[in-house]
Amino acid sequence: PSVFDRGAFVFVNTLTTGDPELKPEESETLTAGAVWTPLPGLQLGLDAWRIDYTNLIVKESAQTVIDRAAADDLAGLTGTAAQARVTRAPGGALTFVDLRFTNASSIETQGLDLSARYDRDLFDGRLSASATWTYVDTYDIRLAPGAATTSGVGSTNLNTLGRSLPQDRGEFAVGWAGPTDTVTVLAHYTGAYRNDRSGITNAAIDSWTTVDLHYVRALSPALDLSLGVVNVADSDPPLAQFALGYDPVVADPRGRVVSIGLTKRF
Repeated sequence: PSVFDRGAFVFVNTLTTGDPELKPEESETLTAGAVWTPLPGLQLGLDAWRIDYTNLIVKESAQTVIDRAAADDLAGLTGTAAQARVTRAPGGALTFVDLRFTNASSIETQGLDLSARYDRDLFDGRLSASATWTYVDTYDIRLAPGAATTSGVGSTNLNTLGRSLPQDRGEFAVGWAGPTDTVTVLAHYTGAYRNDRSGITNAAIDSWTTVDLHYVRALSPALDLSLGVVNVADSDPPLAQFALGYDPVVADPRGRVVSIGLTKRF
């Protein structure tokens, strides 16, 4: 039995309540960084980071509770704590799952942030180009003290307490700012990752790149006209075997969005 049975997706009501025995979360963070300016106008940066979380407060996965209840059913047990938290219709269909906030054991994560920026004067204005890249090397999840760790890097983490976590993400921007006009082109990249949902036929989620465009014209010292286009190419999010057909944690399904604004300063 599964919330995500093959053949169709169904909505199951859940209710998540607190626990008076919850302990506060704790974390330790270690970072180290360096900035290098090899040429006038060019700046390169590197940051390494590690964060260790303990006593994480998380919401239980409905699927985990259902699996525990099903295991008790198969073992011939009755009246167990897991079974009491799963409600079924007379025909056996799932209708309700009672969830809790609970303390998980720990998450250990580390990675790198890389950045580059270049600025120079051009055509009575200022040209700038920048890039940032985040690489997650480790995202180890331990659900209970002494339990084995599960790697959550490059996964949707639907079967753990983590969130969707592509290993690579980047942004690239080129802009020019003049006396009255400012133009910026911004590209967003998300690397490919996998869907760990139970009972699916295709676990691959492709990489995705979108491009945004922003333009501002100063009509007067106190009045600006702006035009913005998000997802210029109207790119669809990568297909994923979710109820919505995409991963709502990572992707934006709206497609191209155009906005026009007028800003007045007083």
